[in-house]
Amino acid sequence: MYLIIVGLGGIGRNLVDIATKDKNDVVVIDADEKRCKEIASKYDVLTIVGDATQKSTLEEANAQRANALIATTSDDANNLLMALTAKELGTKNIVAVVNQEEHVEMFKKADISMIEKPDMTVARHLYLQAKRPKVKDFISVGGGKAEIFEVIVSKDSRAVGKELSQLNIRGGIVVAVERNGDMILPKGDTVFKAGDLVTVFAMSKDVELISALFAL
Repeated sequence: MYLIIVGLGGIGRNLVDIATKDKNDVVVIDADEKRCKEIASKYDVLTIVGDATQKSTLEEANAQRANALIATTSDDANNLLMALTAKELGTKNIVAVVNQEEHVEMFKKADISMIEKPDMTVARHLYLQAKRPKVKDFISVGGGKAEIFEVIVSKDSRAVGKELSQLNIRGGIVVAVERNGDMILPKGDTVFKAGDLVTVFAMSKDVELISALFAL
């Protein structure tokens, strides 16, 4: 994939790391020359020092043939402008960070895919990790009404040695079990073992109760 990443803040730098490890062709745009030099010294990427809201800068980055552009700056107006310009040039897929809630509607009207309020997402993730240490990882869906989460089955758990059908889980569905590197699609007769990594889809209000079945 030919990918353009705009902005070398925390999100942008991590995106470069992920994208290059996945063997993508990456072009990075940032107005800060020092940041561009630092990222170029660590990764095999093309860096452009410039303003990505300018059409000429995106043309220099070959936005017209890019599979995707991800705008990650802290300025929502700039993210929207560069997204619209890339769209005009023919970039196939565009994703932008939206930092302020009041700007979300503008991106929706422009039909730009977006990640809303990343700082708030991280803050909520940290809070819930502290509140629910049994839950290994989670993704909120449906505006926070439901979650997909992972939990490791502890050796003293009530689930050890039990079949899925015996657990009588309410408010959630066990969608996967990872055991010794193998992925299991669970059925009613699937028996849980200590150390299993269980993925569950559940209503948010039921997460703590369900996670307690697997981990103490």
